[in-house]
Amino acid sequence: MFRYFCADDNIKNNTVKVIGGDAKHLKTILRAEEGQFISVVTESSEFKAEIIEIDKDEIMCEIVEKININNESKINITLVQGIPKQTKMETIIQQNVELGVKSFIPLITERTVVKLNDKDREQKKLDRWRKIAKESSKQSKRNIIPTVEEIVTVKELVERLKNEDAEIIVPYELEDMKILKDVLSITKQDYYIIIGPEGGFDIKEIEMFKEAGAHIVTLGKRILRTETAGVVASSVVMYACNEME
Repeated sequence: MFRYFCADDNIKNNTVKVIGGDAKHLKTILRAEEGQFISVVTESSEFKAEIIEIDKDEIMCEIVEKININNESKINITLVQGIPKQTKMETIIQQNVELGVKSFIPLITERTVVKLNDKDREQKKLDRWRKIAKESSKQSKRNIIPTVEEIVTVKELVERLKNEDAEIIVPYELEDMKILKDVLSITKQDYYIIIGPEGGFDIKEIEMFKEAGAHIVTLGKRILRTETAGVVASSVVMYACNEME
């Protein structure tokens, strides 16, 4: 069933209008017809709605019933991802949205190959990543659309982390002692998982993360690609917190 995300106040008099790209997708791709049903997901609830009128630029739906289903995890994982080359970031966001990650922070590091000196180019990247997050949320029946925040530097991130009451986890290929399992012996509500780009983190960046209270951990004997490491670490955290049941 098609999922439409909107604000609570978009529902008025027990009706809701599907507009923009969602309306276009319903009409042209899914060939929506009056009498069909969609899911309407707001910040607080999910509803089953019937299509009652299809116009040129919008689709009017009537709320039929409230659906008492919450597919969100009880923990909050923010994946901080060193921006990788090509379209890998899209795959990273897609897979981690499906897993249950609630927010993403694109990160510029010492070894980041991708250069986003142009503000227009940067905004296009963010718009694309946010679109991927939305599409993946629909596919995986999430109750929220995970946020993709503005791009930050390591220095900016470290300053933010110093004020966060969260478990900070940094997988690092040169760490061979501390394992993720040990960090998760006592679980928390909030987690930051910080993944380096191709080439990993510079040792100076690792020291900065340590000063911010991060746990520098190994994910095992084998070296994982940047697009693999985040979903592996997030999966382990989810499992340890009983969110994979």
